[in-house]
Amino acid sequence: MSEMVLKYQGFHPAEFTENFLNSKMQELLKEAPHGAVLHATFTRKNHAFKGMISISSPAGEFFASAAHTRFREVNRRLFEQMRKQFDKWKSRKFQQEGIRHLHPREAGLAF
Repeated sequence: MSEMVLKYQGFHPAEFTENFLNSKMQELLKEAPHGAVLHATFTRKNHAFKGMISISSPAGEFFASAAHTRFREVNRRLFEQMRKQFDKWKSRKFQQEGIRHLHPREAGLAF
């Protein structure tokens, strides 16, 4: 079961933007390890936005942060960082699983 908490400080997004963020965060949770908990905070101070996403799971921790004057750019950077981290996690995970399931001869261990 995955969990998601979104917080906004210094502003409240329009309904369209909030719905968009909710769907994007759900996408991240689908890509995240099983049992992940996502916390995201979006802050507006003066004319700048800052976003932080942290995902905790039994398989590891993932974190991204970004700041920009455009909210859309903050989100693009956050999702890009998270996807890169997920790609690394997945490649390590599948590499380890692949090694474990290889026959000793295929792994180059048989003589």
